[in-house]
Amino acid sequence: MGQSGMFGFFLLGIALVAGLAILARVFVSADPRTLATAVRYGGIALAAVTVVILTLTGRLGTAMMLGALAFPLLTRWRTLRDAFRPSSYGAASGGQTSQIETLYLRMTLQHDTGAMAGEVLHGPWRGRTLESLTLGQVLALLEECRRDDPQSASVLEAWLERSHPGWQTAEDQSAGPTNNPGSKDNGGGRGGGSMTRDEAYDILGLSPGATPEQVKDAHRRLMMKVHPDHGGSTYLAAKINQAKDLLLRN
Repeated sequence: MGQSGMFGFFLLGIALVAGLAILARVFVSADPRTLATAVRYGGIALAAVTVVILTLTGRLGTAMMLGALAFPLLTRWRTLRDAFRPSSYGAASGGQTSQIETLYLRMTLQHDTGAMAGEVLHGPWRGRTLESLTLGQVLALLEECRRDDPQSASVLEAWLERSHPGWQTAEDQSAGPTNNPGSKDNGGGRGGGSMTRDEAYDILGLSPGATPEQVKDAHRRLMMKVHPDHGGSTYLAAKINQAKDLLLRN
């Protein structure tokens, strides 16, 4: 190997060491976006230096081959970057998000704030956001998720921890005593636990003091979505019936 060849490889070694040092500093201090940019331009610079050195040392054929290999990779960079980029709410918010979808829920996590938002995909509240449901409705949905889809239940419990920190206390009160499931106090026990009038209003999506006609209308509307004969949930149908019976009793 001639002196020019050795000198070329010496320059290439210096370039590699310098590039690795720069990348090490970036990995320690930079955020992911800066890191991606550094890797991109660092790779381009390293490829350019390599091609120049190979050309100067008389290896023009090798340089041309490397250039031919690198060009399609560079042209595909934007496509690859977009494919692995986290989703975002849009240019206005600038916040990155992650999304998970289960049988019952589509949940979105805002990276900047840690806030979670959810959309119901299955059941009587399909198409509604979790934020638009009352706590009683969410707890009824949680019970159904526990029976039919544990993954949905886990995700919903995580949302409850953030949005309703005291939800477990409300759930315990909703469960109530179970030693007399057929008593008048729990609405006949068909929903699997005691129920207060406030919880009954919540499940039907009504305000306290709703008229009997409003109770019946809400009951009929929900039962059309969840009746077991229509492929709905037996548990939710029982809870909705229990809420109607309790509110119409007095």
